[in-house]
Amino acid sequence: MDGLEKKLDALTIAQRCHPEEPTYLLHLALQPSGPLAVSCSSFSIRLHDQNTLDLLGECRGHGGAMCGLTFAHSSPVLLYSGSADGTVRAWDARRPGSEAVQTFRSDPAHCYSSVGLSCSDTLLCAGTEQIGDDDSFLVFWDSRKAGALLGVYSESHSDDITQVCFHPQDKDRLASGSTDGLVNVFDLSQGVEEEALLATCNSGSSAAAVCWSGPKHSQLLCLSHDEGLHLWDLGQLETDEPLTLFSAADARSLTPLTDGGGLDYLVGGQWLQEDQKLLVVGG
Repeated sequence: MDGLEKKLDALTIAQRCHPEEPTYLLHLALQPSGPLAVSCSSFSIRLHDQNTLDLLGECRGHGGAMCGLTFAHSSPVLLYSGSADGTVRAWDARRPGSEAVQTFRSDPAHCYSSVGLSCSDTLLCAGTEQIGDDDSFLVFWDSRKAGALLGVYSESHSDDITQVCFHPQDKDRLASGSTDGLVNVFDLSQGVEEEALLATCNSGSSAAAVCWSGPKHSQLLCLSHDEGLHLWDLGQLETDEPLTLFSAADARSLTPLTDGGGLDYLVGGQWLQEDQKLLVVGG
């Protein structure tokens, strides 16, 4: 842990970029090689050189707010974006300004609120906003074929699906989070939704961010929109032990700072494989 603290103490801003037009920056996606992708409130995706932050170009085509960005794991140039306009699009990051190379759709009533790609790059999933009184959907496509809709899950969430998070090593394991407070875990190899649902964890509030953690990525972190923090151990699914490792309805009271201030909000979490630590970032 000492090594991690030294790294954090040494952090400085190396480069800063100011867009010419005022806009909100919504999501970031980065590969070890290739550009930095940023989704904007103007419905565009800006591509930057990750070393200098020089603007390389923009990808345009969405007609609604974007809900997520992710690069393909096996390619530094293939970028997926989801939008409330009811499309998930794939872009060639080498060709900013060109049209999307693939476009994925489902029911015209679907407005996507989250998007994810499996670690094998073969399965694409988007979560929808609530439709009607209590319907929201997980929509699945074969990412190798534009328009190859595989099916939907419709029974597991009753409000906007804010997070679709594939396991980093298991292509069939998926976690989803929603404003209904539930975080669900699926084994997609089982096919049918009621058989695929492995576990339901209740955060007690609207789920804002979900990430896999732990030495075997068998734990699941959830941050809520009202600054709650929850950690569950899915390795206990086959035992009588409780799943909850840690739970705080409001994490802001847990972290007094040396200057007398405190945490105002949570940003996200990341499992650091080298340090074997779960890092949670706040501001």
